[in-house]
Amino acid sequence: MPAGPVQNLTRLLEAAGIVVVHSDMAGSAVDGVTFSAPGLPPLIVLNVNQPADRMRFTLAHELGHPVMHRTQPTQQMEEQANEFASFFLMPTQDIKPYYARRIDLRLLAELKPVWRVSMASLLMRARSLGLLAYNQERYLWQQFSIAKIRQGEPPELDFPPEPATVLPDLMEAHIRQLGYSISDCRDAAPAAE
Repeated sequence: MPAGPVQNLTRLLEAAGIVVVHSDMAGSAVDGVTFSAPGLPPLIVLNVNQPADRMRFTLAHELGHPVMHRTQPTQQMEEQANEFASFFLMPTQDIKPYYARRIDLRLLAELKPVWRVSMASLLMRARSLGLLAYNQERYLWQQFSIAKIRQGEPPELDFPPEPATVLPDLMEAHIRQLGYSISDCRDAAPAAE
């Protein structure tokens, strides 16, 4: 991987053979889920009803499961996947220089479009790097609450979600080039049990 911010995480994972799909998850509050089956590439389904920064974090989190958790589930799995996502999207040696000046809401807002993660993720990463005293972190979380950033980060900092391309391209190839209908593709897919 190149140093610095991951510009398009979806494209990176698809190039590595992972299938990424966007879904409304039937109205569920689940952010994402990973499916793995022997002999098939991992499939990560992301809830489209989340901001793009959270979608990227969810995608990195879900990547953490097939990378780290190939055996029995444990109580630490979700925390480990969150830590994996944080380190994957904001590697220590790459992000640390960005925290060279005072860490405040302005800096976090400036870093969000660069690193393409939420301001909250950037704050938590600064804490994990030991760059904030307890009182500084507490003060910043209070500022998040006062500015209502915890409820929704400033919309002017939003960026569009990364499109998944592998499955749509496969569908288009089957329909346009091979003459399948949508119902043919649906019928050819294995039935969920």
